[in-house]
Amino acid sequence: MNLKKITITFSISRPTLSLILLTLLSFVLLIAGVIKTQQLRGVYLLWNLFLAWIPLFFALVARRYQSSPQTPVKFRQTVTYICLGFWLLFFPNSPYIITDLIHLTESQSHILWFDSVSFFIVALAGLATGLYSLYVAHQIVQRLTNKFLGWSILTISVILSGFGLYLGRVIRFNSWDLFTDPIFLFRKSFQELQNPLAIQTTMVFSLVVMVLYISLNLLIPPSYERTKNVA
Repeated sequence: MNLKKITITFSISRPTLSLILLTLLSFVLLIAGVIKTQQLRGVYLLWNLFLAWIPLFFALVARRYQSSPQTPVKFRQTVTYICLGFWLLFFPNSPYIITDLIHLTESQSHILWFDSVSFFIVALAGLATGLYSLYVAHQIVQRLTNKFLGWSILTISVILSGFGLYLGRVIRFNSWDLFTDPIFLFRKSFQELQNPLAIQTTMVFSLVVMVLYISLNLLIPPSYERTKNVA
């Protein structure tokens, strides 16, 4: 009985394993680029990829507690809501990594082909990690509410993440600013709502993330929706 419980606790889902493999490939390619050029080029992408994993971590923790019958109901709900809040805070870091492709303009011509491959794999890993965290969070919210509210909250979250991506790339805010300087962050955010570029960026990235998520949702087998006790 105990062995069975341990197996369930430490099991890893196929989607998470695939994301781990993509992340390892990203690490290998970036380190290979450093060795090849003898320069610390693109290493900052590893930090951005780490940030892309944070929302998935909170989403998986929320799912684990939501489906844990041994945990008291109030504590389980509190942990779930807190984790979902942190998930939403860090989620923009995942699609943000796509914008790192602009750094390809800094690559020299003889290494551009390699940088294109490595940067693309890193962006793919970060985006896929974010989309899977979105899927897990969506399933959690649907269990807490219903299908209609689940999709409504998902849509709002994606739009907020699109605006958060704009704040990160253009205004150069990051998730930590909510804790270090929240007043300035909110004041500047409200000011940027009047900026046409902010609206355009938010709409484009919200549309892209939403369509990619719907495509992913159609690819995932319906049977996987019943998965609760795996990472």
